[in-house]
Amino acid sequence: MSKKNKEDQTSKKTIDSEKSELKDNISEIDQEIEISSEEVIKDLEEKVLRAQAEMQNVRRASQNEITKVRLYGSEILVKDFLPSIDNLFRTLDHQDKKNNAVPAEGISLILRELLAALEKNGVFVIDPKDEEFNPEEHEAISVAESADVKPNICLEVVQKGYKFKDRIIRPAMVVVTKK
Repeated sequence: MSKKNKEDQTSKKTIDSEKSELKDNISEIDQEIEISSEEVIKDLEEKVLRAQAEMQNVRRASQNEITKVRLYGSEILVKDFLPSIDNLFRTLDHQDKKNNAVPAEGISLILRELLAALEKNGVFVIDPKDEEFNPEEHEAISVAESADVKPNICLEVVQKGYKFKDRIIRPAMVVVTKK
């Protein structure tokens, strides 16, 4: 054989062995990629399961908190009313037994305490006497003519209204002036 043919065969063998080596390397890399992608998938699945469990725990805890708020949320309001209730009992104890009359001072004290307790908890009285009629807070139950007062003014408050923060619980019932 000629020298050139030998060289060609040698280089062909070298190329073939390099090809084989490259194929082996590629096969090894493919296996490593498969193993690492399987590990990544397992890791992600585990993280998803943990996140789902954490979400269930948060849901359960928040539901327990909501239940507690519903059950005990009014406790502060009740505590604020207790002094007024005590004063009602005291007023009844000190009433005029002969006439069966309750002292006006006691009643006004109790009303002040009740209103203070309500205001402390976000409930406010709507008493619009001599104010302009506001249909969002007032309910006109009657109309009266008045030469002294300009129109659309609450002349008389028949029943006071109440507002909880920004929400109207009960509108004030009023008599409104007209021309």
